[in-house]
Amino acid sequence: MVDTNSDSAVLIREALTKAGFNTGMDVTEVDDLIGIAEEREFSNGISIIREDSKTRDLYIILKGRATVTLSIPLGKLKEEVVYTMHAGQIFGGLALVDGSPRSASVLAQNKVKTCRIDYDVLNELLEAKPRIGYLLMKNIAAVISARIRNTNMLWRNSLIW
Repeated sequence: MVDTNSDSAVLIREALTKAGFNTGMDVTEVDDLIGIAEEREFSNGISIIREDSKTRDLYIILKGRATVTLSIPLGKLKEEVVYTMHAGQIFGGLALVDGSPRSASVLAQNKVKTCRIDYDVLNELLEAKPRIGYLLMKNIAAVISARIRNTNMLWRNSLIW
């Protein structure tokens, strides 16, 4: 677990703020989230999550870059890079919310340091402190909505041009 006074805690706090995941939360509530996070490191080319896996954990990139890839069945299975994430970005929100299998894979592009918030541990925190749960889910919904809106605009623009 991450010490809420550590350098990693500062990075996590900044990432949560940048992503909008802690909007409306006070310092104690954010510290509760940081307190259940686990730091993890991945070497270049290592899979952080795999498309179709049934994990539900939330990740924050603290250092490094990772790519989001989708499997495209074109005769042979091909992995297509759809996005590159960097420090301060969060992923795993869809599976966290709905429990569906992962919609994409995430691969480390160099040495990547993340913090992982385990679904079961998070669930215990949210049961004990429902206000955090309400705010977190509200904020995740806002982030997911913005991503869908952005994807819709990209799709629309690709049809126009």
